Amino acid sequence: MKGRLRTWVVASALFLLAGIFLGPAQTKAQAAVAEHVYYAYVPPSTDFIAQVDELIRGTMVNYTVPSGVAILDVVGVEDDTLIEIWDIYAEQKIDSAVIDRLEKKVFYIHVGTFFKIKASRRIAAMLTGGQSVIQGGSHGLGGTSMFYPAVDGGFRGREFIFAGGPGTHLTGYSNELIGYNFYLVALEETDWTLSDAVNVWSTSEHLAQRATRPVMLQSRVAHLSQHIGAGNDVVFHLTTSSDVEVLCSALGDFVSVPAFAGGYVGRMFYAPIAVTVEQAGRTAAFIVVPLEEGKVTIYDKDLNVIATHSFTASDVEDVNYWYHELGVGRFDLIAESTGDVAFMVGQTEGTAEIGYLGDDITFIGSRPGQEIRFYAPTMAVVFAPEALTVTIDGGTPIPMAKDGFRLLESGIHSVSADRHVIVEVLAAGPGWNNWGSYLIEPLDVDASFETPEGFLSRPVDYTIYVAVGAVAAIAVLAVFMVRRRRLSRS
Repeated sequence: MKGRLRTWVVASALFLLAGIFLGPAQTKAQAAVAEHVYYAYVPPSTDFIAQVDELIRGTMVNYTVPSGVAILDVVGVEDDTLIEIWDIYAEQKIDSAVIDRLEKKVFYIHVGTFFKIKASRRIAAMLTGGQSVIQGGSHGLGGTSMFYPAVDGGFRGREFIFAGGPGTHLTGYSNELIGYNFYLVALEETDWTLSDAVNVWSTSEHLAQRATRPVMLQSRVAHLSQHIGAGNDVVFHLTTSSDVEVLCSALGDFVSVPAFAGGYVGRMFYAPIAVTVEQAGRTAAFIVVPLEEGKVTIYDKDLNVIATHSFTASDVEDVNYWYHELGVGRFDLIAESTGDVAFMVGQTEGTAEIGYLGDDITFIGSRPGQEIRFYAPTMAVVFAPEALTVTIDGGTPIPMAKDGFRLLESGIHSVSADRHVIVEVLAAGPGWNNWGSYLIEPLDVDASFETPEGFLSRPVDYTIYVAVGAVAAIAVLAVFMVRRRRLSRS
């Protein structure tokens, strides 16, 4: 309870500080960059260890991380991308840089900062924090789970450029305990090739539809720790012949799952959960929040039914949700619904209750005029990429200025606006020790796709046809032999 109490004290202080919502005016300097815009808040966190290292172009680079900061990794998707990082509460520029394709730059963002990244072209931006995200806790397990954004927007596609999230055991001594910071699921039958940024290491493979492939890749690790991840750089490039989703799957996470059709509201979702340590208070769990009445079925990747639940029209009106615990283990979850829902997955830590999911952060967004629903274990922050009017939890519509933000308490929430909205959901568990996520922009929310045909179809079992054919052949042969004997007797 101490961790939760501390979190609530900080959250309460933020409410007083922010005056519920803020909307600083843009300066001329801020308006200078053509915007792809990404928002985030850095929660209160335990410090990183003093020194970390990572493999850059085949050379191990180590450096000291200051106290009281989170790490922001920005990876270029295109050459000559100008980025600016702004503290949107103080209206001050934190840093700026020009970044090329497959290049990564590291920035430090102080705890408690509400900030945005403005980029002249699309980027991949990962925010991580907490001491255990690198060095691990008592079991040596750190990391966090997150979906990797596609180059074209959204979290489904055929090209991905990303820095591997911290998601694996540092020494890799036990395959039963590790998490994987590359976890690919084939939405369609596909060929794929993964290479590092320097084109020294690569791997290729063919996957059937609904098949998955985990890989341990190079990522930032504790200074001088053994690391057996693949690659000669921490930035990677994935190309595929058909649509896939890619993510990092680690211990102690909480994730808003993107829908197969795009955005965060849909009827089909996929997410793995890896609860690999048997410890009191740990369980894998998922949350389904309905936006339409209908039946939800949760499958494993072999299409065995794990659980089902039906939502009525009154459940939708009352913003009810379904929370379901799975226990300890590795789970590949497929959610199918006959009505629109939002889907979230995670793990509890310390206490097996919904309020202790995490610790982690995750992002969810809405298109103009679209309602989104989500559960916030600790709190949430609603960001306004444009001047807009927003309706929260069915209340009176309120205006928000561009770069404004509004804080929400823990619990179930509904948000809709006449422009794009970005929401950061905070799930602290007992403390802010290992958390992280890729940031999203409106383009990630707008990306839309067709539902992959045949994803929930079982492969044809041809053995039954072979068996039937064999029986038929035997029957025909038997008839032939009987007739032959009769003819020989006559």
